[in-house]
Amino acid sequence: MSKIDRTTFHDLRSFLRYLREQGELHEIDRQVDKSWELGTICRENFDREGPALVFNRIDDYKTPLVVGVLGTLKRYAMALGVPPKTGAFVEAWRRAYDNPIKPMKVQSAPCKEVKTTSIDLFGDPFPIPIWHPLDAGPELGTFHAVITKDPETGWINVGTYRNQILEKDKLGCLVIPYRHIGLHWHKWKKLGKPMPVAIALGLDPYLSLVGVSAVPAEVHEYDIAGGLAGRPIEVVEAETSDLPVPANAEIVIEGLMPVDEFYPEEAPFGEFTGYMGTKRYNSHFIVVKCVIHRKEPYFQGTYEGRPPSESTTTRSIGRSAAMLEHLKRAGVPGIVDVCVTPAGCAGFHTVVAIEKRYPGHVRDIFGHVWGQPTMFSKHVTVVDSDIDPWNPTQVEWAVSTRVQADRDVEIVKRGKSIVLDPSQVPSLRGWSALMGIDATKPVDEYERDKTEPFPPTTDPKPDWLERVRARWGEYGFADQQVRREER
Repeated sequence: MSKIDRTTFHDLRSFLRYLREQGELHEIDRQVDKSWELGTICRENFDREGPALVFNRIDDYKTPLVVGVLGTLKRYAMALGVPPKTGAFVEAWRRAYDNPIKPMKVQSAPCKEVKTTSIDLFGDPFPIPIWHPLDAGPELGTFHAVITKDPETGWINVGTYRNQILEKDKLGCLVIPYRHIGLHWHKWKKLGKPMPVAIALGLDPYLSLVGVSAVPAEVHEYDIAGGLAGRPIEVVEAETSDLPVPANAEIVIEGLMPVDEFYPEEAPFGEFTGYMGTKRYNSHFIVVKCVIHRKEPYFQGTYEGRPPSESTTTRSIGRSAAMLEHLKRAGVPGIVDVCVTPAGCAGFHTVVAIEKRYPGHVRDIFGHVWGQPTMFSKHVTVVDSDIDPWNPTQVEWAVSTRVQADRDVEIVKRGKSIVLDPSQVPSLRGWSALMGIDATKPVDEYERDKTEPFPPTTDPKPDWLERVRARWGEYGFADQQVRREER
């Protein structure tokens, strides 16, 4: 894939135009039922690793719905202007963290072309589906940005927190205490004031990426999005608060989250785990005060559920970069690469490749991964630098040939998890046993045994591989068949 000028994607529309040109966008013009048909199409499309979708006729709504713009590694690469290889993705995130670009405030913006204070979240421009058969209601927030502000420091958080439509002017909001929106809410509660909230939908790809990627606390997602984009993200002041909202968003919903009042019941919803979540009682909610949007906007969402999905793809890569940044800031030496695995729902399982430097090095990594404050990796596998943590076959090979369970598996009986983890019984949700697997070569054990060294691998010499790869086309193979490990 040729290098793409990532600075050209200022909004969702410009990225859609590019995907259309590249044959990565499919528009569905026939009428689709939002109560069952739309979600079913999305599930099948993700399983096939199909194109991004635009649904032009959802029931009787005028507004089209966009799903899956970042649903494959290829489209993720297109957004960042890099080859579709995990190494290139991680390098792009490293550059963004090392070279953040602050947002640029503008006075007028496309997102303010239309304004209404007569709120009806069930009407246009909100063609919101019942994504899964057992959902409690339409779920607006599945691929969007919920924007809040720390009232003490001014730190702006841009995160993705689900929003069920509860009433025509009320939205649920999933607020977990240790997530950044929860930290902000508690500060507003101390002040005794409702928390201003803005929800932006239909975003440029960079804001979509940072919203799901566990950027560290006190780090502004707008800055990291600018680093990914290679230019400042344009923002404009909201209509009802001083929150900065994306100037080029399709739709922005503004409101207040009470600090002394809760909604009786919210959910269930089909979660990213691939299972239905449970009902939540006394839930946080947002009272909507204003909606602004572009003329003839797009609505954007995504189908949550088991991997593969757009959510899994974006969260896995972004959270891997965030975990790498966390380990780097903690000063842990010898880190080569990190993968918060897609099949682990982009959260439950982290694989870390290291150059092992001292006794206890692997155990240090277990502790730091478990201690990442906004993530929930209950399982950690540490491998040597000769193993690609993004390649599940290589990781399983390392676990199978380098691990003795009584020596290399560490279990902590009580640690942090999330309430959506179905492996834990309901009364203990939020807690989990933690498991660390040391899948590095047991060279110290071999040295103490004093019989023979750990055996060498059977792999060809590196220079042999390079010579063969250089001639791959001469052997009649297509480029994409070169090497699975390069993904």
